[in-house]
Formats: sequence, C-alpha cells, structure tokens
Amino acid sequence: SAAAAAPITFNTALPVSKGHFVIRALAIYDEADSLAGEVRGGEAVSVLGFGATPRLALFASAPFVFKKSDAANGPDRNASGLGDVRLFARYTVLQADAPGGAFRLSPFAGLELPTGETGKADALGPVPAALQPGSGSLDYFAGVIATYATLDWSLDGQVSWQVNRENGAFNPGAVFQADAAFYRRLLPAALQADTRGFLSGGVEINYSDARRAHIGGAVDPDSGGAQLLISPGLQYARPRWIAEAAIQIPAWRDANGAAMRKDIIVRTGIRMNF
Repeated sequence: SAAAAAPITFNTALPVSKGHFVIRALAIYDEADSLAGEVRGGEAVSVLGFGATPRLALFASAPFVFKKSDAANGPDRNASGLGDVRLFARYTVLQADAPGGAFRLSPFAGLELPTGETGKADALGPVPAALQPGSGSLDYFAGVIATYATLDWSLDGQVSWQVNRENGAFNPGAVFQADAAFYRRLLPAALQADTRGFLSGGVEINYSDARRAHIGGAVDPDSGGAQLLISPGLQYARPRWIAEAAIQIPAWRDANGAAMRKDIIVRTGIRMNF
C-alpha cells in the first residue's frame, strides 16, 4: 500500500514492481564502547533494487565507511574507504491480498563480496582489523521476511543468518539476527481522494547474537555476544519517494569480555522508485 511504511533498519517483503527500480541512500552514524575504549563510525550506503519478475527482486548495496577509535590507553586510530558490496535476491513464496491489506512472505539469500579495503595504515603501521573498511573475506547470508500492510499500519518481521569466513588468521563469528517493526500512519488521520503524502511513526526491535571470533585457530575471548536494540522511527512517504530516520538505542547488551558494545546508531535516508 502507498500509505504503508517500510522498516528502516532491515528489509521489507513488499515487492518491487516488475521492470522497476528502487534506489535507497542511507547515512549511518554509530558509537560503540568496550573496556579498551570507544569506536565511532559512519557509513554512506547506496542501494539499488530491481524487480526482475513480479515475485523476484534483485539488490546490490555499496557502503563507504569511516571508523575512528579513541583508545583508553594508547593513540587514536582511524581508517576510511569502500566497504564490502552485498548482492542478494529476494523471492516471494506466499502472497495474500484482501481489501485494505496485503501479506507477503519472502526468503532471501546473498553474498558479501570482499571489495572493501583491508590494507589501511597510518604512521603507526596497519590499523587493526576492526577499523578496516573491508572484511577481506567472501561471506554469505540468508533469511526470511514477512510483511503485513494495511492502509493504516504495517507489521514486518525478519530472521537472518550470516556466515563470516576466515581472512588470514582471523575468523569472525557468524551472526544471527531477528528483527520486527510496527508502523502506523500518523498524518493524515483519514485518507482522502487527493491525499499525496503520509507521515508514519513506529518502533523497530533488533536482536543480534554474534558467535566468538577465532584468531590463529584460538577463540578470542573478547569477541561476540548478544544485544537488543529499540529503534523508534519516522517516515514521510510520497508516491515516488520516502524520507526516513531512526535511532537505535541499546536496551540490553551482553558482550563477551572486552568486546565492543553498541551505544547508539542513527540512520537517515531516502528511497526513490521509478
């Protein structure tokens, strides 16, 4: 539905029309901390989606990444550059339409390509792997999304699993993610024949559980863990574009050892379809 909002922190199961494109531009700022210090970063992400068939949509995303560490004991380090490109396909396996409402169930799968830079260095030498824009490994992910949208509100849910492969001696842990989002139209209070814009507000919940990493075959005790983020969001939708913003706030964090824990993530973006 044109009045239905889409999740800001994850994907939606609503289709991309056959032969049409969707472009999304995202600006993301995040802060994380550990016993060793703080890491701040930003991403400018470009996403292109294409409706190959009424049920099959193809997507590509490319981020430009900046990361800076403020060490508790030691010099500050930073790095920036192209991150890892993600390619994935989403296919609608179940659809049910009724007056005023639509349901879609869509599995997806894809690859994260090692296009990001991994050799960044400063006056002290190579920067740590956690600050490099790229992972240096070919990773893969899969999941399923369900969406139910009406003229007044929408409900989305997603579960996914990403396998992060080894790069040299470093092997990051796999990540399980579960997300949910509920949005409701705030303005206008009632739809009219000449209504062209919609303001929607809602909340998203993001749970993730990362396995411990391995270095040289040994478990890194300061890696992995689980967290739960609460993400209030706003969207303004017109027939051809959507402007959006969300703030992800940690409600619960269970990091292993001195592993990084998210403090806040701010997302703003715009989507256009043609």
